[in-house]
Amino acid sequence: MPPEPVRETWGAADAWNREYAEVCSIPSSHRLRPSRAFCRLEPAFTFGGARVLDLGAGTGRHAVYLARHGGHVLAVDVSEVACEVLRDRVHRAGCARSVSVEQGRIDLDALPAERFDLIVDSYATCHILSAETRSDLLRALVGRLRPGGVLYTAGMGADDGYYAPLTGRDDASVAVDPQNGIAKLLQTAGTALEDARNVGRLVATTTEHFVDRVGATPYRREVRASLLTA
Repeated sequence: MPPEPVRETWGAADAWNREYAEVCSIPSSHRLRPSRAFCRLEPAFTFGGARVLDLGAGTGRHAVYLARHGGHVLAVDVSEVACEVLRDRVHRAGCARSVSVEQGRIDLDALPAERFDLIVDSYATCHILSAETRSDLLRALVGRLRPGGVLYTAGMGADDGYYAPLTGRDDASVAVDPQNGIAKLLQTAGTALEDARNVGRLVATTTEHFVDRVGATPYRREVRASLLTA
């Protein structure tokens, strides 16, 4: 029998609720500090007083940070569990007036009507397994930027020590985590250039390497991130 097709978990609330509540295979699921790649590219944009969309906000590692630094954030995530944790963190941080949390899924036919100075896609659209569909959504998000606004997008790299061995024989760009069943579209050195061709002008890019643990095991991680604008 042929293997079952990989299940795309973009917008799959059940898979993400299980990850946040039970499995916690993704090390950043409950982290408070912003990601390394975000901090690396942060000098290339400003967000004090800015209107921000945090797409796939998770438990709020970027939303709370941005609010504390003057941003006004719309944080959206498909997981009810993540949104509950995020609301609690927002309350504890005293940022309730600066962060609006919405549980739901953002797609081409369900985009916020307003425009933003910064859109954060931190390990979110990498869960769209079609590179073309991902590009279509990123292009639509760039279209929601105010003049001078930027889209931050980040995903795990194709040489990531944890995910690279988990890619399938039929598609070496897709890795499925056996602990939570979540599939990711891994990024290569050419992803940023492809985004620049199909999505918007490339402002800056970075590749981050560091050691991080999944469970008790350390792995050499690879994250690729870019800033795009109209």
